[in-house]
Amino acid sequence: MGEGGKRKAQQEEAPAPPSHRILTSDELGLLKVTEVPAGSKWEETAAKQRWGQPDKQQGVTRLQVHCPDWDQDRILIAAGRAGGRVTLHCPASAPADGSVSGLGSRDLGSFRAAPPATTSGRSDTSSHELRGLRFAPGGEGSQRLRLVTATAGGHVAVHEWEAQEGADQQQQQQGGDNEDEDGGGGDGGVVRTWQQQQHWREVVRLQTVGDLQGMDVSSSGRYVAVGGEGHQLRVWDLTAAAAAAAGGTGSSSASGPAPEPLFAGKAGKPSRSGLQDLAHVTAVSYVPGRDDQLVLVGTAKHKLWLYDMRAGRKPQSEVVWSDGRITALLPQADGSLVWVGNGRGQVEALDLRQAPGRVTMGHALKGSAGSIRSLSLHPSQPLIASVSLDRHLRVHSTTSRQLLTKVYLKQALTGVAWLPAPTKGPGPVRGGAGDDEGEVDGEEDGDDDDEDEADEEEGRGGRAARGREQPSGGGKAPRRRDMARQQGSGGKDHAKGKDKGSRDKGAKEKRGKDKSQKRARRDGGDDA
Repeated sequence: MGEGGKRKAQQEEAPAPPSHRILTSDELGLLKVTEVPAGSKWEETAAKQRWGQPDKQQGVTRLQVHCPDWDQDRILIAAGRAGGRVTLHCPASAPADGSVSGLGSRDLGSFRAAPPATTSGRSDTSSHELRGLRFAPGGEGSQRLRLVTATAGGHVAVHEWEAQEGADQQQQQQGGDNEDEDGGGGDGGVVRTWQQQQHWREVVRLQTVGDLQGMDVSSSGRYVAVGGEGHQLRVWDLTAAAAAAAGGTGSSSASGPAPEPLFAGKAGKPSRSGLQDLAHVTAVSYVPGRDDQLVLVGTAKHKLWLYDMRAGRKPQSEVVWSDGRITALLPQADGSLVWVGNGRGQVEALDLRQAPGRVTMGHALKGSAGSIRSLSLHPSQPLIASVSLDRHLRVHSTTSRQLLTKVYLKQALTGVAWLPAPTKGPGPVRGGAGDDEGEVDGEEDGDDDDEDEADEEEGRGGRAARGREQPSGGGKAPRRRDMARQQGSGGKDHAKGKDKGSRDKGAKEKRGKDKSQKRARRDGGDDA
């Protein structure tokens, strides 16, 4: 087999997998995956995948990702839509060669987080917009998972998913067409784990506050804290509400009197003139590691209130920060810092290590702009991602506070979350149609390829020789000299050819004269 055939059958080096992957959502309902190339080449960060079709009526308002043990095969994505539905997705299963580029997502169904719209007359569905979305543990047992939703109208619902061992065993025993439908192999991938939509069931629904703008769930999954325009902080016990709903009516979603909140906060200190700010809570977040008793609240008057439910109804600490409304709160896993974003595009951290006695703002991130809509911390690295209304995704280092990358994603962004990076890159890509076909084609075309290579080498050698003969001066003068030499050599050759022709003609004439003389002498001898 010739060299050309060997090149066709040779395996190309597989590209390395990306070092980081980030998922974003926007107001048109699209989900986009942005990847950072291997080696943390932040300057080459770009959007690689787009999931869904643009539809502003189904725009994503809240985005959450659940990934146990940071396993790429167990990713569950929940997107809260403007129409009041929650859609569930997971990345499509990777092919057998391990390639990840260009993969899409699998839709795992949806459910309605808001009550159904009325059918008599025209109904206003603006209160159905999702304003809160959180994954939470479902109590005892590791196979349970809860998804807590909150709408602008104050409807808080809890949907629970519980694995069914019999169904999973039945799926593992099935083969053939069922494996194609599941989209995974026999090793229990993400599609097998999350594909059963009927496992999601509503366990509680309650009416909280009107015009809800902020919601969060405690680390234990037992308490939900909400707030909104005209309403201060309110906290409900979800476990007690679920027990009351199930025990009183036998149905988890039946309408009835709303339970009283477990905690109702009050406003902070009045101003120097004695005026009290109107209640307008824009962001709520539990502080991890404080026994579900410490709640941080952001307001439209650029204030941060820290509540300790064991100490009283008024905030224990108050911080006035910048001059924009608080739009995002994101605590670190240890609860020492809470990252805060506002409507001015600023992102800083609230230090709670000495709370509630002393709380301070600091660690401002550089390069942010546009109203901050969502923040996301990397689970294992000092990285924080943010999206804002200027349609850019930004990634900062939480230690150096430097801007690592900024990517323009065209639409107004509403959510951001980190995804685990794949452990292996795309499989090897071969030249030609396949292994066997590549070898056959190489044997047939080997001679032609060798000749082509010889011609190419000869051409390269000739060009190199001419390059060596060319004087170092270059330009037009050497070419003129070459032309003159060629013309001179041509003139000499022409003169030589002319002299040779005249000599041949003279010799021919001489031979003819000698023959005529011999004939004359012979004729004269015969006459005598």
